Parts: sequence; structure tokens; C-alpha cells
Amino acid sequence: MLVELKQLSIEMSNDIYEMLQEIESIENGFMNEVKGLSFNEYKQWLKREDDYSKELNLPENWIPQTTFFLFIDSKPVGIGRIRHYSNEYLKQKGVGNFGYGIAKSFRGKGYGNILFGKILEKCKLMGYDKITLYPLIKNIPSNKIIAKYNAKLIGTFNNEKNIYEIKIK
Repeated sequence: MLVELKQLSIEMSNDIYEMLQEIESIENGFMNEVKGLSFNEYKQWLKREDDYSKELNLPENWIPQTTFFLFIDSKPVGIGRIRHYSNEYLKQKGVGNFGYGIAKSFRGKGYGNILFGKILEKCKLMGYDKITLYPLIKNIPSNKIIAKYNAKLIGTFNNEKNIYEIKIK
């Protein structure tokens, strides 16, 4: 099995667009802005996300973030986004350092676990020594994946989300 994590670029193709149509616009707390967009709107989204990763054209109070796609045997199966840092506003909203999603047709195959591990590796390269995550309590698969990575449950947020910390070594 060939596993690749590719950073978003403005040249991303139709296969990413199609994969993103399998993830709801808000699913288990993860926001997928591409769901329901036309292909031309998707191309505009790619440009905007690429800009955000370079700290360009950010909306007010937004934090730069980088988007990645997980490919298994050259087929896109999931998406992950890493915020370049956090702040008090995000903590007050229950937003962690990264989020991820797997397309419906690829769930239950362990790809979420693979994507999570690859995103942690990227977090380390970006200088994180600790990350905080806020998965929905009802999102059992994500909570199980997070627990596999020696996460420490440090509390709950609004009785809706668990709060985990993971130290990155």
C-alpha cells in the first residue's frame, strides 16, 4: 500500500474535488467548504486555501492553516488541516490545532488512523511540541484514534467535546 500526504496546491485535480463531495459540509465538527461547490468554485477555493497557508488574504482574526490530502495507492481518501498556531479565541470556541476527515467510501479501513499519524508528523515539523484537540464526544472513531496516540483527556468543552492534549516527541 502506497501512503502519501500531499500539501494542497492550486493544481489539485478532479479526484480531490470528487473525494471532498463525500464529506458533509459540517461533519463531526470538521468543516468541508467544498461540499456542493461547482468545479470552478473548487478551483477558487484551492487558491484561497493556498493563500491562507502563506498568510495571505486572511479574513480578520483568522489564523493561517495548511491543508493536506491523504492518498492511498494514488487515490485521495481524506483531508486534514493544521492551524499554524492557536489563540484564546479558538480555545474559547473549542477549536483545536488540527482537524481531519475521511471520505465516506473509505471509512472503516484504518485511513483515519494513518491520516492522524501523518498530520502529527507535520505538526512536529511545524514546531509544535504539544497539540490540543476538541473532538465531539459522540465521534467515537475519532476519540479512539486520538487515544491511540497517548492523548491525555484534560476535560470537556460545553458537554459536547472532549479536550485532549498530545505531547509530540
